Amino acid sequence: GSGVGGRESGVGSQESGVGSQGSGVGSQSPTPDSRPLTPVILLSPDGELFTQAIAAELAAEPRVLLVCGHYEGLDERVREALITRELSIGDYVLTGGELAAMVVVDAVARLVPGVIDGESIAEESHSDGLLEYPHYTRPAVWEGREVPAVLTSGHHGEVAKWRRRERLRRTLARRPDMLARAFAQGLLDKKDLVYLADLGWAPEM
Repeated sequence: GSGVGGRESGVGSQESGVGSQGSGVGSQSPTPDSRPLTPVILLSPDGELFTQAIAAELAAEPRVLLVCGHYEGLDERVREALITRELSIGDYVLTGGELAAMVVVDAVARLVPGVIDGESIAEESHSDGLLEYPHYTRPAVWEGREVPAVLTSGHHGEVAKWRRRERLRRTLARRPDMLARAFAQGLLDKKDLVYLADLGWAPEM
């Protein structure tokens, strides 16, 4: 029920050590130091919050096994013996972990090299601590609203500058907590800080 195929996940019944007779726990429970090398992740409201950084980390793994609890979750003995990590997709409760597993699979799979062009995800929201810039398509004018002139200017340097500033402005307006973290992690340069100061933002020292 994890949404991960048996062969592709590389986790068989012998590796998991979980019995198939309906008891939920095999007759010979593995010791903690015999946990599989493959990450065995339980989707649980008790877990650490799933983030883009964790998605990138999991995308680098050759394989991952997702375990979905249901209603009251998972037998604690299995949790202690087999689970290597617990993840939560938010501070709320679902009937089971299946939907959470689908979220993790989608977020991780798109970061696997070759799935999506690398340039397409380089400036996405959360990729480097900021939200993404606005996007526009044709027509140039819709319902009286125009595409920003800089985007049709053909000046690549000015377009890049506009995009960076829009990312800063949008993050400040919608997720100031992310902006503070980006500053703490050294992701903002001097030009960013000057622009943010013009918008009335200053980092807490």
